[in-house]
Amino acid sequence: MDDCQGGPVRQRGGAVFRLATGLRASCLSAVDGRWFPSAASIGVALAIVGTIALTLQHLRFERDLALQSAAREVGIRATILAARLDAALAAAPRASPAGVLRQVLDAHPDERLAEALMVDRNGLQIAIDPPEAVIADELTRAGWKWSDDGDEGGVERVDAGGAGDRFTAVRTLPAAAARVAFASPVDLHLAAWRRAALATVTLLAWTLALMAAAGLLYGSELRRKRARIREERARRARIDLALNRGRCGLWTWDLQRGHIVWSPSMFDVLDLPDRPGWWTIADLRALMHPEDESLEGIARLAAERQGECVEVEFRMRASDGRWVWLRKRAEIVEDEEGGGLSLVGIVFDVTERKREAEASATADQRLREAIEAISEAFVLWDSANRLVLCNSKYQRLHNLPSEAVRSGVRYGELATLGGLEFAAAGADEPIAAGLRSRTYEARLSDGRWLQVNERRTRDGGYVSVGTDITALKEHEEQLINSERLLLTTVAQLRQSRHSLEEQAQQLADLAERYHEQKGQAEAANRAKAEFLANMSHELRTPLNAIIGFSQLMGSQTFGPLGSQKYRDYCGHILASGEYLLQVVSDILDMSRLEAGRERLCYARFRAELAVSRAVQDIAATAREKRIAVAVDVGADLMIEADPAAVERILTTLMRNAIKFAPEGGAVEIGAQAMAEQICFYVEDNGPGIAAEDIARIGRPFEQGDVVMANGMKGSGLGLAIANSLIELHGGTLRLGSRAGEGAVAVVLLPKVQRGARAIVLAQVA
Repeated sequence: MDDCQGGPVRQRGGAVFRLATGLRASCLSAVDGRWFPSAASIGVALAIVGTIALTLQHLRFERDLALQSAAREVGIRATILAARLDAALAAAPRASPAGVLRQVLDAHPDERLAEALMVDRNGLQIAIDPPEAVIADELTRAGWKWSDDGDEGGVERVDAGGAGDRFTAVRTLPAAAARVAFASPVDLHLAAWRRAALATVTLLAWTLALMAAAGLLYGSELRRKRARIREERARRARIDLALNRGRCGLWTWDLQRGHIVWSPSMFDVLDLPDRPGWWTIADLRALMHPEDESLEGIARLAAERQGECVEVEFRMRASDGRWVWLRKRAEIVEDEEGGGLSLVGIVFDVTERKREAEASATADQRLREAIEAISEAFVLWDSANRLVLCNSKYQRLHNLPSEAVRSGVRYGELATLGGLEFAAAGADEPIAAGLRSRTYEARLSDGRWLQVNERRTRDGGYVSVGTDITALKEHEEQLINSERLLLTTVAQLRQSRHSLEEQAQQLADLAERYHEQKGQAEAANRAKAEFLANMSHELRTPLNAIIGFSQLMGSQTFGPLGSQKYRDYCGHILASGEYLLQVVSDILDMSRLEAGRERLCYARFRAELAVSRAVQDIAATAREKRIAVAVDVGADLMIEADPAAVERILTTLMRNAIKFAPEGGAVEIGAQAMAEQICFYVEDNGPGIAAEDIARIGRPFEQGDVVMANGMKGSGLGLAIANSLIELHGGTLRLGSRAGEGAVAVVLLPKVQRGARAIVLAQVA
């Protein structure tokens, strides 16, 4: 029943079985339980013998006709060739008869015969073609007399000994007072008859073999009859077992009487007690879900598609009240006896499959949301380099229209639409099959730069993560320009040195020491630039991939990881990666501040806004340590500064306060207005700062003894960065503390900046 065409196939198979049974009964008769040949079987045998005899007679008749046709053909060709040869000899009486014979035969190669012989009236050979022909020996053996007058108009069959029989025709040549004889092998003319005879004999042998095979099948049918009965019973038992194990059920619905019969396994699917007889439509309507397809609708659909398999899904109520999803495949069949129509089908329990489909859809949606939340451009390709999915960041970076970003689009099409300029050779092609990963840089059409990291997946596809490195590229370009300017300056200084050497040796020595020290400074500056560039390229980019993939593994997007320890390890990897990324970012920020290249964007805003954002950044950490955070700031307190820089200053101070505050402690942050300044303060009740540490903890990589003793993490750059940002604003940072009584950090910033009002760039001294 799983095959939708099962009904018609069984009907045709039954007809074949009944035909075979009738033939067997017509050929055999039973006497005392034993089978003997009947008159019909004897008649069949006689018919076979007669068929063979008639076939052989027919082949002989066809052979005679072929020989007669061949003899006529040889005679006609001999007459035509003799006439042409006689005309050629008459036209050239002095020509060589052998040359004339060869010329006439070569002029009509399709009409020439196998052998040709020309003799004079005395029987002497004049010409022969081909030279190795044995026609003269054949005619001599056959008793031909070449001295006879007159033309031989007929064709004779001559025995050529080991060479086989040949058709031979002799014609007179009046122009040369000679005769010409032609011969053609009989086997050559019987080739077509032999092929036809072989086909006929083969067909006859194949027919007899089929009849013999049918006889053997008829004989074995009787022995298999009882075995089939036993197998039928065992088959029914296996079908019932398979239906029960597969949670399937069979339906037979008499459409005229409205009776519906279930197999016993159908009751097991719904956990209903087995009942004799049949169901009515009203009985089953009470068990079906009102929102699904009704029985009448199923019957109507089957009637519209009569002769085809219909497949519907619906729900039925089990004995415990739960709804069971069923998938029904059915087809309308016609009863052989009554001629009525019945809807016969099989029903599968697909409840678990429905649940799995819903769970899969939910997991897929979560995966897409996680990918969309990634800050980098993310795209996944299959093994044929076709798009599987991507996030909106990838679409925005490449300026791709929504209709272009569809599942199944080729890699090359999106690369063309995105307008990428690849910096590495071969980067415009998909990742090679033998590579596990690769990294390259690509330039977008709007001038931005991407660093793309690609890695193979287990199914042969690959995942690609693109990071915007435009700022890094601009920084590298600035370094190159600075180096070029520096080289120009060095060249000018060298020219000045040569002029100063003529004035005084002392000045020359001073200039030489100056250039040596300057070269050391330039080397140190270049080493620092190379170190920062390598750190950004070699640390930040892999860290982004580590953080992203650890987030995916921790959320078990592609399935469970197994042991809980794996999830803990993913959490440790994520925390370590984020911490290391923060340290690298702090080092880069500190280097920009020390070089005087930090850019500040001034704006007028409320001090309360910066304080609230700083509190919000540390809220989660404060909750973990059960630290109470108090805020004291006026709503109308305004300041003119860089909002992001002020927020970072306060966030750094709050993080330090939360880090050193004890479990269940308290931290207070506030702001007060002074004459020309705004005073921000952050106070905690931690262990405090020793007096000898206050003077040095504001410098880069410096930490207090309390941090080292307690093993608290920190790079020692946070307070140094905050102090540098405060100094860029023209403010000051003051720390006050007593050991064991907590610490307070006070930030004094000007209310209004006296310099440029829009963007202020700190110049290198």
